[in-house]
Amino acid sequence: MSSRFMPATRKKAKARIALAGPSGAGKTLTGLKLLYTLTGSAIVADGLERIAFVDTERDSADKYAVNPQLPGVGDMTPEEAGGYGFQKFSPVRYDPRQLVELIDEAALAGFTGFMLDSASHYWFGPGGILELVDLFARNHGGRSMDGWKDVRPIERAYVEALMSFPGHVVVCLRSKQRYEITEGADGRKQVSKLGMQPDQRDGLEYEFDLVGDIDQAHYLRVTKSRCDALADQVIHKPGEELGHQLLDWLDNGEPPRDPDWPKALAACATREDLAVLWQRAQRLGKTQKLRDAFNQRGAEITAARRAAEAPGTQLADAVTEASGAPAPDAAEEATARPARAVGRKAAGRLPETSGAGR
Repeated sequence: MSSRFMPATRKKAKARIALAGPSGAGKTLTGLKLLYTLTGSAIVADGLERIAFVDTERDSADKYAVNPQLPGVGDMTPEEAGGYGFQKFSPVRYDPRQLVELIDEAALAGFTGFMLDSASHYWFGPGGILELVDLFARNHGGRSMDGWKDVRPIERAYVEALMSFPGHVVVCLRSKQRYEITEGADGRKQVSKLGMQPDQRDGLEYEFDLVGDIDQAHYLRVTKSRCDALADQVIHKPGEELGHQLLDWLDNGEPPRDPDWPKALAACATREDLAVLWQRAQRLGKTQKLRDAFNQRGAEITAARRAAEAPGTQLADAVTEASGAPAPDAAEEATARPARAVGRKAAGRLPETSGAGR
């Protein structure tokens, strides 16, 4: 019996960075500095071509931008120009389903860096996750848990979209200081400072390679790092040097290899097969370009299954007719179906959520 396990191989990757901090800490500037280094942008024109910015902070990103129409500014470095070049979009509502569309648009436009400043608005802002939960809860007679049941897939979809972006990603998070009242050795009550608490759902930090808290003195304290050299580091006014450290780590591996996508899609005989291939597309940052092909193949598989379940229809004939691809072994598919029932629900959701997920 052949094993599905294979030797692990280190591959080159793109950065996934989260920066949390209060107002004035320097999250926006730090994010732009990192993205300039990570995307290889040396001059303003490079940044305009390579960096897409979603600005939820009342156009505050403009304070770090230059006028790209000024003569010669495109050939200047940010230091020479007194600002950065990037392209941005400023939403007025923070529906995460629109954010998925923006991430897709940036990927298809060829941007190699994506910055979201800040993701907190998609949590507590107008149209954000918490507001959607209330809306869906009202549709269920005010039951909050039912509201969360409907919104969780939307939330997962935008996180998956960020993680699937084919370039480098920097996400900023608003945060506030956390305190706790404790009892000291003398028995007296005292206030203990616990650190930063981002305005975002718990556990979001697990998605990122590097997570750091920036304080108002502009010190970045690394709270989570998959790069061992950066673990627990405290860096004052982080920028180009940190970016190069990350690049050295990210580039240490072999280039990821693309499968023959038409052949791989044609070989998918079930929704579960399609879900596994979709995850591979996510890791390679290919979901934006391949979503239509996945949706088409998913429709073919669904049509074949429904036809096969109709009286007098053979599974092999139905698959061949719907997809034009070689049919799988009917007995094997029928035997595997009960064991895959749980996976089918998740698999069926992924490619078909073209407006809200990946």
